Amino acid sequence: MRKRLLVKELYEELKPTLSFELLAGSAGLLKSVDNSRIQKPGLALAGFLKHLHTERVQIFGETEISYLNYIGKKEGKRRVRDLFSLGLSCVVVTKGLEVLDYLIEAAEDFTTPLIRSPKVSSYCIEVISDFLEDRLSPEISLHGVLLDVFGVGVLITGDSGIGKSECALDLISRGHRLVADDIVIVKNKRGVLWGTAPVRVQHLMEVRGLGIVDIKDLFGVSSIRERKRLDMIVRLLKWSESPSIERLSFTSRTKEVLGVKVPYVEIPVSPGRNIALLVEVASKLFLLHKNGITFNNIEKLLLGVEVDGKGVE
Repeated sequence: MRKRLLVKELYEELKPTLSFELLAGSAGLLKSVDNSRIQKPGLALAGFLKHLHTERVQIFGETEISYLNYIGKKEGKRRVRDLFSLGLSCVVVTKGLEVLDYLIEAAEDFTTPLIRSPKVSSYCIEVISDFLEDRLSPEISLHGVLLDVFGVGVLITGDSGIGKSECALDLISRGHRLVADDIVIVKNKRGVLWGTAPVRVQHLMEVRGLGIVDIKDLFGVSSIRERKRLDMIVRLLKWSESPSIERLSFTSRTKEVLGVKVPYVEIPVSPGRNIALLVEVASKLFLLHKNGITFNNIEKLLLGVEVDGKGVE
């Protein structure tokens, strides 16, 4: 199901940043925006309405307001009403520009929120686009622990009690960073997966026998980060459930998350195995593979033979 955002939410949440002022159309604040892209309706004001996307935020900058002044009140009023009659989600006038009377009138008549900001168009577009992309991106909640290990976003999963949090705690003590524990919110932003923690449990981790611990307080601000790209999934499982794992290539398996294939590794857990070390090694293998270095050419690289443009210094 496609996500939607109320114009009211957009207005209230960005008001402190963009100094929004609602000029007209308050009855339309419950309209929705369901597209993160912004549109400047220059051609639409010129009469070409075919490719106007009513579900997008419309930006009226200096060019649009100057054009309306240029064509005169009578013609400008007609074109503005033609535009607003299509059912726009909302219109944002930038740079604190003076808003024409017939623009306010059309916003009221067609219940279209007309918002003004003193900020320049480029800044408004950047802030609104980032906000909408974050709020409208497809998302899913995954069970596990997300960490930044050597710059690699690693999601550690596994059955309850397998030792995910203990492994994560060991990695944090080695200098790696916690993103989220237990519940990881993953969003697909333009084909890239990003993971964060729910706001209420940021920086917190549940460790059996110790309860809830605040990682930021225990290890300092450098031990946490608010979000991280999801690069790899590591599943911990009992040794008895993994008779043939060692025979699989590191890059041979993937898991699909929100339509994106993510490298997937299974690590057997048994007494005496240093799981945190194995996760570190898996992260380094990921980085090697990302840079085009595989087990098939490691020997050549060690001998100083150039492989795909990569040599040994």
